[in-house]
Amino acid sequence: MSAGVHNPRLGRLRRHPVLSLTAALLLLAGAVFGGTWGYGVLFPPALSCGRGMTAAGTPLACVGVNLDSAPFTKGEPARMRKLEETVRTANEAVKGNSAGVVLMMNLSPVEDVDTLTYDSLYPNIEGAIAAVWRANNTAAYGSTPGVKLYLANMGSQYGSWQAAVDSVKKNAAAEHISAVVGLGQSTEQSRQAAAAVSSQLHIPVIGSTVTGNSMNLDPADPAGKRPIPDMFRVSPTNSDSVIAANQYVSGLSPAVTSLAVVADSVADDDYTATLAAEAKIRFPAPDRTLTVLPYTSPRSLPSGTGRQDYLIQQFNLMHANLCQAAPSVVYFAGRGRDLGAFVQNWVQGAPCGIPQLRILAGDDASEAIHDDAVLKGVASGRVTVAYTALASPDEWGTECPGSDAKRNYDQFWSAFTGRPDPCTKQPLATTQSGAAPLAFDPADLASGQAMLTHDAAVAAISAARHDEAGLKNPGLETGILHQFYCAQMLPGASGWLSFGADGNPVGKPAPIVQINPDGTTKTVTLTWPSSAPNLSLPQRGGTGAPGC
Repeated sequence: MSAGVHNPRLGRLRRHPVLSLTAALLLLAGAVFGGTWGYGVLFPPALSCGRGMTAAGTPLACVGVNLDSAPFTKGEPARMRKLEETVRTANEAVKGNSAGVVLMMNLSPVEDVDTLTYDSLYPNIEGAIAAVWRANNTAAYGSTPGVKLYLANMGSQYGSWQAAVDSVKKNAAAEHISAVVGLGQSTEQSRQAAAAVSSQLHIPVIGSTVTGNSMNLDPADPAGKRPIPDMFRVSPTNSDSVIAANQYVSGLSPAVTSLAVVADSVADDDYTATLAAEAKIRFPAPDRTLTVLPYTSPRSLPSGTGRQDYLIQQFNLMHANLCQAAPSVVYFAGRGRDLGAFVQNWVQGAPCGIPQLRILAGDDASEAIHDDAVLKGVASGRVTVAYTALASPDEWGTECPGSDAKRNYDQFWSAFTGRPDPCTKQPLATTQSGAAPLAFDPADLASGQAMLTHDAAVAAISAARHDEAGLKNPGLETGILHQFYCAQMLPGASGWLSFGADGNPVGKPAPIVQINPDGTTKTVTLTWPSSAPNLSLPQRGGTGAPGC
């Protein structure tokens, strides 16, 4: 149109400024939203997160509380998606008043970066699901309120723990969150998360497999002595684990006259630090020499460098000193994920007159049950590998009916697998007509982690149900948990649950478990590092339970 040509439409807009402004805003909105939509189509987001979560970390993962059971990562394993759907379906079935329990862990492990894997993660989720299923469908732990489970991701290496805690805090009221359980490994990040939940929400934090001695101590205390007020745990501490290991070593024949401690000196890992410190204290004996051989696992690695390769280099240099020490037993005070590198180096390294190396490790060695390097090493006959487990599926034996502790385990086993009770041969009775049974693989119980996460969730559920006022004021439930001791023990899969004043378990066993070449495990013996055997509730005229 030439400059001299008059446009009547523009003239009308000039005579009506309100109409003119509205048209301009509509054009601008169209450009903005059209541009946003177009950009989203051309450049889709790297990761879309469900409600309650945000994207963080490298590679990206969704962190926070998973309110809709959405994926945590792109290309998430199908088995992980199936477990998330199981959680969603179970939550949707809960009607009326409910209490929410959050399982908070690293739920997006990165291969060759994290010291846990998806395979070791699944039993933890299954154990929590089994506890909630029993609470909602059987009479084992009361009946009301109904219980919902939420999965909360702290991200790879627990690096997004703050985002996970913030999400719990934001959703606590709406979802009636009464406790956080799990925590995963004994790292400084998971300890910070436990302290933050306690100080900001004042609700119980119940560790399932956190064994580091300092894990229940407030990181904000300069003296390092003040406990985290709301923290409990269902697993023995590293002190108990090393006491159990020493009990086992002291009973071996021929007597162990030389012992080497292979100790990880990496910073900010309470598990390896306290395990090594306790080993140096507990293993010395008048007729036994002790050699400490340190190594340092990587806190981070440059791109293209694998954790396994990095550690094999160190263990290769350690080989000559280990041969020089000529130990009867090696106590591996490192992460189970690193045990394969140590075993592989020993088996493939230069022979030095030791026909078979007996390796004993801490509980994290459960991560090595399916490690190919460990299994091939055991199959070669050059090594045996055992560890002080936190729980084991055969720790109570096979005798029927067995102890009360075994009967508790059998009820858990039946719920977990959906199969009849192994002793009574009867299917598990349910309180809800038509309740679909679970059907998890019994092989998933080998690491013991399903048992412990079940027990942590059971403690949280029992506290919520003993004081329904906790739905309005969950802070009251810490006081309830402190009442679970002495005669008021809770029946757990890993043993009777009883808490001391410091929140640590009282009277828990520590099974010594051997790894077989086919990836199966066997309980060699059951130790009681801090008490006499604790198999039943105390009866009138009896000696009482530990801690009484």
